[in-house]
Amino acid sequence: MKIIDAHIHIGKWSELFYNYESNVQEAVTVMKKSGVDSAVCMPADNTPNEHLLKEVYDLTDFKFYFNAWINPEDKKLDEFLKNNMDKISLFKIHPSVQRKRITDQSYKKYLELACEYNKPVIVHCGRWKEIAGYNYPLEVAGKYPELVLILAHLGGDQPSIYLECADEVKNKKFDNVYLGTESVREFYFVNKVVRKIGAEKVVFGSDYNLGLPLMYIPVVESLDIPASDKELIFSGNILRLLNN
Repeated sequence: MKIIDAHIHIGKWSELFYNYESNVQEAVTVMKKSGVDSAVCMPADNTPNEHLLKEVYDLTDFKFYFNAWINPEDKKLDEFLKNNMDKISLFKIHPSVQRKRITDQSYKKYLELACEYNKPVIVHCGRWKEIAGYNYPLEVAGKYPELVLILAHLGGDQPSIYLECADEVKNKKFDNVYLGTESVREFYFVNKVVRKIGAEKVVFGSDYNLGLPLMYIPVVESLDIPASDKELIFSGNILRLLNN
């Protein structure tokens, strides 16, 4: 079964994660040892987009899809996007790191760019509900129905939150919203999410370099669903969203 890790970081973190750092070759080694065929990579928050893109774009021994980190305060960001849009597969928005909700006005032009160039947006969702609550990306999803949004950590990285998020996505029929499994450990509740919204709306990720694929692959493998649905989660859904 093909596995694509749709959420990994490479590079150096700020003090948020104690300046922890990993490099491209370490990532390739971990992915291969884990049985991962390819991965969606994004910089850690203290690594420039242009540095990581340069390192991964021409690799011949492993396939990376590049995910540009969208920091509205990055003065080099607009020029980087302009010059490299054909090499960028997705955008990443991290409200908790930037301390800005995805609904903040500073993100507007980047959401519009994502729509224009058909780039899915992975948005961090967490327990800091005032800034990173799943309700804000769902608000964006309603405003931009042509924009594909992948809500990281199943919308909140805590069973009570991501079950609520799954209900919201199902009840309001958000066709453009998907949920990512990165860092989620509680397999029983992941089962419940998949049953609520369907395997076709769930995307596998590990959150490497903060997690390891072998920590989270068993969560999907253990789901009480057909093998064909597991394949959707492991690779089929993200490939469809990337038009591959």
